[in-house]
Amino acid sequence: MEKISKRALGIVAGVGVVAAIYFIVKAYNLTQKLEEETATTTELENALNERDAYLTIDSMVVMGDYDSAIKAYSDQLATGSKTYDKDLRMRIALTQKLRSLGGSSIHPKRDSLKAELDSLKELPTIATSDIRAVDSLAFALQKAKVQVSRLQEQLKNRSQGEYLKFKSKKGNLLHYVGQVDQGKANGYGIALLETGSRYEGQWLNNQRHGQGAFYWIDGEYYIGAYKEDKRFGEGTYFWPNGEKYVGQWKEDKRNGKGVFYSEKGKVVTSGVWKNDKLVSPDKKKEK
Repeated sequence: MEKISKRALGIVAGVGVVAAIYFIVKAYNLTQKLEEETATTTELENALNERDAYLTIDSMVVMGDYDSAIKAYSDQLATGSKTYDKDLRMRIALTQKLRSLGGSSIHPKRDSLKAELDSLKELPTIATSDIRAVDSLAFALQKAKVQVSRLQEQLKNRSQGEYLKFKSKKGNLLHYVGQVDQGKANGYGIALLETGSRYEGQWLNNQRHGQGAFYWIDGEYYIGAYKEDKRFGEGTYFWPNGEKYVGQWKEDKRNGKGVFYSEKGKVVTSGVWKNDKLVSPDKKKEK
């Protein structure tokens, strides 16, 4: 019995040692795997942080702050990882080109972000009338679509921008930075015209096509739909004095249902337009 007990104890002890070794090896393997996953996670986080920094600098270019953008790009090139050196050098070259074309900064009056914020402030009050309520909702929806579409395109393709130079159908020379396919502007991009005007939005075969915004040097600007390089569909045209037209367009002119607002946001006239003229005014409601 005593021998059997000793043998049993020996077996138990042996099993315990084997089990201990197994768990030690298992723990070691898990530790190694955890360290590898932690290192991978850290590497991904660093890469994401680096890309976020590039997107922040890209926004400076869109805002027209070229000098600050060039300095920030250069700092990233000197201190960041070497993964995106080619992209950074391309960004610096494009920004320098834009600065030489448009000056050190774009006038705040024509800045796209300020223009959109101003337009949001100018949304008509819904409670005044049924017509204004419908127009207000339609305008807000249209602007939301433009903003969402623009953000999606910018975030998805920001690092793929290329530079092109070409002429429009009207013969104006354009300097374009954005998505390129088959040697032409296709997708989202920004174009500076030799006249000083600027377009930001969607393109198709070197033509404005889709949602976009155009800014003239005199302070007027348009936000809405384009087709084959012309205003077409729903859009809003703003004048420097605060007046605006909200409605339908065709062949670059007001055509279809639309409303004209005063600088204070009051409805001046509404109805059906044809070739920029109001041909069928809405009847005034009786009080």
